[in-house]
Amino acid sequence: MIYIEQGVVNQVVLTLTEVTTVPTPHYLFAFTNEFNTLASTQLFTTADTSLYPERYNLFTINEPVDIILKQGQFIYQIYESSVPYVLPLTIAQTTGVVIEEGRMVVDGPVGTSIYD
Repeated sequence: MIYIEQGVVNQVVLTLTEVTTVPTPHYLFAFTNEFNTLASTQLFTTADTSLYPERYNLFTINEPVDIILKQGQFIYQIYESSVPYVLPLTIAQTTGVVIEEGRMVVDGPVGTSIYD
């Protein structure tokens, strides 16, 4: 599970190298809101900054600078590519194989009303 807090720099640790099939991987994250299936899937990419990628992969997600996410629950899928991604991001730029899938929770500040 990935936990993202709104308005801060988040460090996400995953173990993707063990299932990666390309030699110099670039990862594409796809976030789909679990309760709003009509919302479009948000795509995001960032560099793996781990000093030991054979043990773990480290990604930095600065919400809302890198990507803007609403509070709630998401399904995440991670794709791989052997070449860097170019804008606009598309899943067609990947190998098409989901190397990891799971749930993500986005949490934010407590509202002042039950309607926030």
